[in-house]
Amino acid sequence: METSEISEAEFQRLAQTIATSIQKILQNVSTLQRMVNQFNTPQDSPDLKKQLHQIMTYTHQLVGDTNNLLRDLDKCKNRHLKIQRDRLVDEFTSAITAFQSVQRKTVDIEKNAVRQARANNVQLSKPPSSKPSFFEDNFITRKSSPPQQMQMQEEIDLQSLEEQERAIRELEENIVGVNEIYKKLGALVHEQGFVVDSIESSVEQTSVYVSQGTENLRKASQYRNKVRKKKLILAGILTGVLLIIILILSISWH
Repeated sequence: METSEISEAEFQRLAQTIATSIQKILQNVSTLQRMVNQFNTPQDSPDLKKQLHQIMTYTHQLVGDTNNLLRDLDKCKNRHLKIQRDRLVDEFTSAITAFQSVQRKTVDIEKNAVRQARANNVQLSKPPSSKPSFFEDNFITRKSSPPQQMQMQEEIDLQSLEEQERAIRELEENIVGVNEIYKKLGALVHEQGFVVDSIESSVEQTSVYVSQGTENLRKASQYRNKVRKKKLILAGILTGVLLIIILILSISWH
């Protein structure tokens, strides 16, 4: 389906919206990075992880919306706006690169935490050693608790692990989504690059024509100089012959 061309005023409105979105993405990335750095510290908590995932989900949606707006800029055909559009593409690419980096870091940390939690759950079923660990102390305490309370706690732990794993899968899907946006941006840059290459080719061809024209002018100038030189020589010869004839006639009269 044909896409309608947009005006320069609409281009500027979209460009401003995109620039604002890029700044918001970068701000969110900075916030997410601080939150990830609090993992496995006294500040770590389920609420921290929940808030982090909420911000990531919102940012992922913002990335998708911004990408769509960026593609809408191509509907404006004014060439003098290309520099502004390319700058926005570069800034957006940098922003989603930073976002994907914090996404991957979060996934790695949370996967390790889930693996460790599952490993600790297996260790709890083994007989305690002479020096019980923190998790084994918890296990001993749990063993002394009523069986119903133990079962409830185990169900809560299992549910918590499953929720973490679902959150990790969602993050991984979002990372795949950002990769798709990378591909779209790459295709967009390639299309624009093809146009630029065509323009550069035209400029080079024009340069060749100019060089050929200059060479032709130089050769014409040389030819003109040779003709002028021949005319001067011929005029000199005719003048000499005329002087000789006058001299001969003058002698004959005397």
